[in-house]
This record gives sequence, structure tokens and C-alpha cells, in this order.
Amino acid sequence: MELVATQDGFVGEMARGFTFQALGEVAAGFGKRLQAEGIPRVVVGHDARFLAREMAEHAAGVLGGLGLEVHLLQGPAPLPLFGFALRAKEAAGLYLTGSRRPFAFQGVKLRLGPGRLLPGKEVAPAPPPPPGPFAPLEARRDYLDHLRKSAQGLALKRGVVYLDAMGGAGGGILGQVLKRLEAPVELRELHPLPHPLFYGVAPDPRPEHLRTLRLLLREAKPPALGLALDGDADRAIFVCEQGKIIDGDHVMAALGLDSHAQGQLARATVVG
Repeated sequence: MELVATQDGFVGEMARGFTFQALGEVAAGFGKRLQAEGIPRVVVGHDARFLAREMAEHAAGVLGGLGLEVHLLQGPAPLPLFGFALRAKEAAGLYLTGSRRPFAFQGVKLRLGPGRLLPGKEVAPAPPPPPGPFAPLEARRDYLDHLRKSAQGLALKRGVVYLDAMGGAGGGILGQVLKRLEAPVELRELHPLPHPLFYGVAPDPRPEHLRTLRLLLREAKPPALGLALDGDADRAIFVCEQGKIIDGDHVMAALGLDSHAQGQLARATVVG
């Protein structure tokens, strides 16, 4: 299987189409596109998949070898945090993620800037240069402060939130936001730690993958709310009492809110 171009990058099966060599060539082609656009700075991030950190370091080295200013996000980072870093650094971005696909797949999302998706068909892979320098970037604290400020003023009610991060990159974020808000919410987490095999289930929050979460909500004492995130935490599914599932985009539309995952993570603390 070869790399498949997507609307914002490439995807492929690990060790077949998606290899270190293929990623290096994509990163080199992306870097040359940034140079042609006059974009000097790029942020690289990754999800929780197998070898994602090593692959992100490889891509960062290729981009650094082209003379770009490269910042590598530390640790598995949810896609919304990556977007936050692009805005903070006024940078382009390369993010390693297979999103909701099974663990055997990996992909790369390309951004010419915040919100500026670059389709894979517009990137010409190129021979990578010798690796160059890149700097570590720790943006989690600023991101959490941003989420806290976004949630200020909301009427946070006492209750229980069950969060299934599905072993993806979104684990730990909501709990830290609730702590910063001193919210009267009890958070109970399922699969909170990043897991390269996603605990044996594709990190896609479909009903058949959320049996435990739905069972907990059917048995939970009100008020209670369930929340599940996909592998890179850019998609949220809500589970109401009695185990009914509501797509996160529908919830955001009903609330009149931005469907951006930063808002989802911050506003999911509302219970009642």
C-alpha cells in the first residue's frame, strides 16, 4: 500500500506505505513548499501511535536540515493543542496522526498556517537533506490556561463526567482544566494513558467502541455526562444518561458554540 493523499496530508499503513523514508520525503517536499511561500517557521507534533515520537523527530530533522526554524511539541499532543501552538508561534505545521484509524495506520496532517490545510496532492515529495536542528516546544501549560479562560463564566454544576480518551492524545487535558477551574465536577477517566495499540480498539468513538462508557452512563446517578475522544482528540462524542450518544458537532451547534476541539474540551465540563 502506498501513501494516500488526503485533504490535508497523507495516510498509509505502517511499515508498508508509511515509513521513515516516505515521511522524510514528504517532510522535504513540505519544507520546500514552505520556503516557496516564504514561511520560515514550523511546528511539528504527534499523537500517541507506535513510533510517532521517533517519526516526528525524523520529520523535524528534515525540516531543520532545510534551514527552517523548527519547534517540536513535547509528548503526545492533541490536535487542538497543535493548532494552538501554530497560532502562538505564527507557524506552519506538520502533525503525525492516524486520527480514528486502527493502530496499524499512521498519517501526517500539513498546515501552511493556523487553519490553512495543505492537500497531499499539492505536495511533491523530495529527497530529504541531512538532518538539521530543531528546538523542543512545551505548550501544554499555556494551552491549559487558554482552556481555563475559555471556560470562565460558565455555570459549572456539581456532577460526574466520565471521559474515555481511548488511549489517544487527549488524555489528561480535561482533568487539569477542571482542577484549574476548581469545578465541582468529579472526573472519572477510562483509558486515560496514551497507548500505541489503543487498548485493542480503534480510537474511533463509535457506539460499538464505547460499550463500557455507555453502560456506566446507564447506571450512573444523575447528573452525569460521558465524553469520548478520538485518537488525536479533534472529535468528541457525548453520552447522556441512559447511554444515548450525541455527536459533538450537534452539541456545539445546539449551544451556539465553535466546534473546534479546544472549545469541546473546555465546555465539556458543563454538567447538569
